[in-house]
Order: sequence, then structure tokens, then C-alpha cells
Amino acid sequence: MTALALVALLALDWFPRGLEPIDTGAAPASAKTCAGCHAGTHAEWARSRHGLAWTNAIFQREYTDKPLDWCVHCHAPLKEQLAQVHAGGGPLANEGVTCVACHVRGGRMVARTRAEGSPHDTDARADFGSPAYCGGCHQFNFPVVEDDAAGRPTLVRRYTAHPMQDTEHQHAAGAKAAQECLSCHARASTAGHLFPGGHDAIFVARAVTVRSCRDRHALDVALTNTGAGHNIPTGDLHRHLVLRAWRASAPERLGEALFGRRFEPAADGGKRDALDTTIPVGETRHARFRLADLGGAAREPIRVELRLVYTIDEFPFRGRELAAPTTVTMFADARAWTALPRCAPR
Repeated sequence: MTALALVALLALDWFPRGLEPIDTGAAPASAKTCAGCHAGTHAEWARSRHGLAWTNAIFQREYTDKPLDWCVHCHAPLKEQLAQVHAGGGPLANEGVTCVACHVRGGRMVARTRAEGSPHDTDARADFGSPAYCGGCHQFNFPVVEDDAAGRPTLVRRYTAHPMQDTEHQHAAGAKAAQECLSCHARASTAGHLFPGGHDAIFVARAVTVRSCRDRHALDVALTNTGAGHNIPTGDLHRHLVLRAWRASAPERLGEALFGRRFEPAADGGKRDALDTTIPVGETRHARFRLADLGGAAREPIRVELRLVYTIDEFPFRGRELAAPTTVTMFADARAWTALPRCAPR
């Protein structure tokens, strides 16, 4: 059995893989009911990417373009939330990936351990919060969209053989497979429920080491994945890195290099990678910019900037604007050509 198949098998016990909503076996409960005893945790969750999973502007723009129930099953995953979405929306749906979506199954509280003095009937599960558990939402293949009874392409009942989001498989195949996802993503906040991921500037800046050097008549920029436990970027298929080099007096001569995934149609009805330049754990990608192409004065500093772009359009056209950042800057530097070290042979 492949690592990817094993991840999928282990996650089936927790999540229906986005093909249907989650039935927790309990009456629907708002996250507000948890705040009385878990105020700090609730406060973090409320501004987390989980808490904003349904309402954030990037998702809502994509969902408006293609309103599939399949999207709802991950971003507002409870069956009660789906019912609210079908009725036009509501406060429970707006809670996104709410507390019970992770912590209640079969009508019982689930956690890795039962805290001493806890009032809950807790099912203590060693695999709670494990990489396979996270894979229930962060590892899935391209869906096959089928027509409903009215002939509208709205139904998703199966997946293709090719990964759409491959985060958990990347982690399992990388040098940090022994480290759990939570060892990085829960450590980012006091109560361990903020999960900022790629939306935290400090967090993403630590993920990549950027080194620039001069190789004869070209600037060589090396990007090394030194901080993440998965490829950079990962997650949504639109995410990509943009590396830019330029001199301020010649912005029209700006050089760019992109790192991400490109797709082509697959025979099974989905898509597959035609190109993948994301950066695996511990590996390095290089980009070269010819000095003559950058223009500007010889003594003028060369600026280098690396951005993580969340959307397919870094600079949205009119009518596609977003009330949320589309990028985060991971690295920025400016140095004269003569101040750059010479590249080592490779």
C-alpha cells in the first residue's frame, strides 16, 4: 500500500473526504457554547483559518464562481451547516470549521487524551490530531464534477487518481515525516488553535532560506525549503511563489520566476500535474537573472523579493477585487552587484 493510500485509509474514520457532510452524532452546537470554559482557545479559533474557512474572501470568491456542495463539505463541514447554506446561510455555517467538526464523533467528545477533571465523555484517541487526521481535509484528489438531474454540473461523487491538494503526502514523503503537523502549526499560538499557516508573515518567512550570489554575468537566487514539513507552496492549487529581481530605476526590466504547479487534463476526468516546481522539504530551486536584462545603473542596488501568492491572480482585475490580501512577502533585500558573494561551483 502506498503512503498516499495509507493516509487516505486512516483518515476515513474521521472525515468523509469531502464527499458528504460530517455527521457528528450530536445536536448542532455553536462554538460559542465552548467559550465559557475555553475562552482562550475560542478566541484563537475565531480568528483562525479554520474559523474563517467559510467567510474568508478568497474562498467566497471561488465558491461564488462554482458553488458546489463539495466545497461546503470542507469549509462548513457539518450537515447542519450544509442545510443552512442551502437555506441562504446562517450563523452556524459562518463558523466554518467549528469546534465539533474536529472534536465530536458518535455523539462523544474526541481528543488525544482526556484532561483530568474534564466534564466530557471523552473518547481518547491516539490518532487524534495526527498527520493522517489532518489529511482528512488537506489531502484529496481532483474531483469529478457530474451533472445533476437538471443538467447542471454540481455533483461530486468520486475522485480521480491525481492529487489536487497533496500536503499530507508531501509531508509523509519528506525528511520531516516523523514530526507531526501540530509540532509546527499548533506551536504558532498560545492555545494551539490559531493555525495561521501560510497567512502569517513571520511563519512563512521562516519556511524558506533565500541566498543570492553573482555567477559571472547573472544573479543566481537559491530558494531552500528549510522550515516547512511539506512542499512550498502547498495547499490550494492556485498558490504559487513569485521571485522578482529589479533595479528601481528600470522597473520595466523586472525579472520574474514562478514556482508552483501547472496542470493538464487527465484521462479519468480530472487533472494531473504537467509541471511541479514547488520546493520539497530540504531541497533547493534556483533562478537566474542576467545582469544585462535588469538594466539600471551599475552601482544601483539589485532588489530581490519573494512573495507567496494565494490566488491565481496576484493583482485582481476590476470586479475580481478581494477584501483580503492576495499575497504575503516572504523575503526582501537590496544589494549592489559588487556586494554580492560569488557563487560557489555546483
